[in-house]
Amino acid sequence: MSAAFETKSALDGFPSIQKLASSYPSLLSMQWDGALPVGIFMTLHAIRVAYEVRKGMQMSGRQSLLQELFAMLTFSFGGAILTSLALGKPQAWLENNTAVPVYSLAYVLMSKMPGDLLYWALRQSSPVSDVFLASVDGLIRGFGVTAAGVDMVRKGMAGQPIADSLVAWLFVGTVLGSGGGIIDDFLQISRTVWGFRTPSMLRSGFSLDVKLSFSATVGYIALTHAWSFSERAPDFPLSSLLDMLLHAVPRISDQEAHLLCGLLCSAVLGTAAHDQARKFAAAERSAQLAARAKKTDEILLDDDEEESESDSDDDIED
Repeated sequence: MSAAFETKSALDGFPSIQKLASSYPSLLSMQWDGALPVGIFMTLHAIRVAYEVRKGMQMSGRQSLLQELFAMLTFSFGGAILTSLALGKPQAWLENNTAVPVYSLAYVLMSKMPGDLLYWALRQSSPVSDVFLASVDGLIRGFGVTAAGVDMVRKGMAGQPIADSLVAWLFVGTVLGSGGGIIDDFLQISRTVWGFRTPSMLRSGFSLDVKLSFSATVGYIALTHAWSFSERAPDFPLSSLLDMLLHAVPRISDQEAHLLCGLLCSAVLGTAAHDQARKFAAAERSAQLAARAKKTDEILLDDDEEESESDSDDDIED
């Protein structure tokens, strides 16, 4: 296959898409105006994770602030933690001076703001707020599993044996986008009492986050023709046939694939968020009705006890 064919993108006739793809990284790194050196998308992602953690705690039972904050940070940085440990690289969240403060502040505001204003506002605007924040999360996740995941291994670690490992590409891309949920599945950090257990994903199937991250990773590798069995694994059985199947997929540039994977993740997570918001609202209403019924029963029980005590007093006087 000629080099000219390899470098040609199937989207060369769509300059608007190519322009959007080239501006995608700078869009995700935009910061708030003024002296605040914090990314807009980072802030929105922090609010989204804090919102989802708070909703989960609201239904399963509130915990201490430190325990909930630990769960929040684990969901936020779990993928980066696991991939850095696997690759022997420094923890990205430790190298960043703003990540931990921003995500911590987001959860403190979500949990302890006077009048519960932030959480109340998001609940009142649901499902719009759920879909919007999930869609933003998808744009970040799609770029993360591709540019910060697969590319970190195949380009950032070029010259090392791991850079030519398809297993490493798939592992890093998948775990980077779903590591927080995987840690929770093992350790149950979102529960009141933590405990190591057999992950439910091994018994009942993988979560949406794992499936989506894996799909985005595979799609990115296939769309960019980043992997070639004849080049990277020539001794693999049927390598030439597998290469023919891979190259049957129309090739696009890395930047274009970053954008398409981001849009895919955004669409899937936004759609799922709408359905989850509807189910959460129903569960929330049921919980509120149960709480009111319980309170009413307690009041009636207290009234019955008072009447019983009054009748006893009357009997004694008689």
